[in-house]
Amino acid sequence: MTRRIIRRKSSMINPTGFTLIELLVVISIIALLMAILMPTLQKVRKQTKHVMCRSNLKQWGLVWAMYLEDSNGKFPDYLADTWMRQLTQYYSNMNALLYCAMTTKTVAEGAPVRYAVIGTPTAPRGSYAINEWVYDSDDTSDGRKLTDYWRNTGHKGLANVPVMGDAATRSDGQPYPTDSPPNFEGEPRTGVGTAGNEMRVFCIDRHDGAVNMLFMDWSVRPVGLKELWALKWHCTFDVTGPWTRAGGVQPVDWPLWMRALKEY
Repeated sequence: MTRRIIRRKSSMINPTGFTLIELLVVISIIALLMAILMPTLQKVRKQTKHVMCRSNLKQWGLVWAMYLEDSNGKFPDYLADTWMRQLTQYYSNMNALLYCAMTTKTVAEGAPVRYAVIGTPTAPRGSYAINEWVYDSDDTSDGRKLTDYWRNTGHKGLANVPVMGDAATRSDGQPYPTDSPPNFEGEPRTGVGTAGNEMRVFCIDRHDGAVNMLFMDWSVRPVGLKELWALKWHCTFDVTGPWTRAGGVQPVDWPLWMRALKEY
């Protein structure tokens, strides 16, 4: 009898399960690890979306290359915001190809401009815009010049000529070197042609101070927002214009939301 009592007391003093304190310690360690890992996981997830966006644009490069092969090397005439529908035969209308992975909703649905889908909830138009200067167009309205259109890929320096890229508010744009930057992210253009300030279509902070861009040599890379003014948007575009370092721009000349971004 005495031995049984001793054994029973011994089992009560040395339980086989976790104590409350041990459980709390384990939970605290797990919470600490989650706090450490979550920012890293979020960063990895964001980087994955950046890569997916660039992959989309790479595929668009293949789409345009196929179109040009079937069109005697010429870009289409002016298509406005219907360019993606005109090319569906080359990408089988894959809806995902129209959207950067960072975008999910329109502004009307609550998305911030940088991550917004262009268009309306009932008529979304993707999240990329075309550089209208690539067109084989004869439109000379609003100060446009025929000599500014690229028309085809038979030019030098194609690695600095944008074809399309991340955008907001519109799915097309015709930038000029004198275009003013947006005073706030998502500020719409002021018109069309030389007075349009259409660089604003592309000037959004979608990828950590940059946008992804497809160039006419079919390469894809991120472009800093201030670098947009240093790209060769049209044939006579001044890449040393007033909004470049070569043109004398100062950090204080930029809108407040852009001042900390890298200079070009």
